[in-house]
Amino acid sequence: MESIVAKLKTIIDNNGPSYLTDEPYGTYCELLESDAVDGKTAAAILHVLVSGIMADIDSCCDAEQASATIQRECSLNKRMADRLAIIFSSLYSDTHREEWKGKDKEGLRRFLKEKFTCTWKGFAVWDAGNGTVDCHYEAEVVLLPTKGIAKDQELTQQLKKNPFMTSDAIHDLFAKRLRKYLDNQFEDYCTCDDYYQPVVEDFGINIEYDLPAWCKENGFEFISLEGNGDDDGYEPKNRKGWY
Repeated sequence: MESIVAKLKTIIDNNGPSYLTDEPYGTYCELLESDAVDGKTAAAILHVLVSGIMADIDSCCDAEQASATIQRECSLNKRMADRLAIIFSSLYSDTHREEWKGKDKEGLRRFLKEKFTCTWKGFAVWDAGNGTVDCHYEAEVVLLPTKGIAKDQELTQQLKKNPFMTSDAIHDLFAKRLRKYLDNQFEDYCTCDDYYQPVVEDFGINIEYDLPAWCKENGFEFISLEGNGDDDGYEPKNRKGWY
């Protein structure tokens, strides 16, 4: 049973304290994919998770009371109910609860203490009608997270679902958002004029004026942007009938 408890704890560590009851089938699938539990016990755990009695089990003073609740509410035999009661009692031990209490918003606290570095590669095509230019830009952006990040709606929703969200996961959330912003800005910069080819190397100078506003909206302070750009040169379009 120790391996089952360890697997369930890992699932909670990775996904948050409410994952077992919020995603019972996902929990069941993870158990089956592991070597920690047999199919019958995994199915019984799923049955308990979907039965809506986890709060009652949690409030039980000991495994014997938890077993009686499982037998009564889930119609499982005493042998299986005793097994599950021990599993859940061990899983929600005082030691584990104290550990999870320390993990609450730990990722956010760690994220706020470090500089945020994001690399980005941009691509856009300037189309002059009779020819095109492929434009490229690579940059490294360094920002400083502020406490305002805690008010970010998307982050707040994810932390509500999983308060154990790691600093790396938070970094990925904002890196994805920043790269999307830079993609759109680069596209606009390269295609804004139909008659004059963009000076791709100057994109970094232009975006530095706009990034502080994005940072303020998203809970960061702008520190630096280092990058370089180039293009593949003008490429005339082939037209049938031309000689």
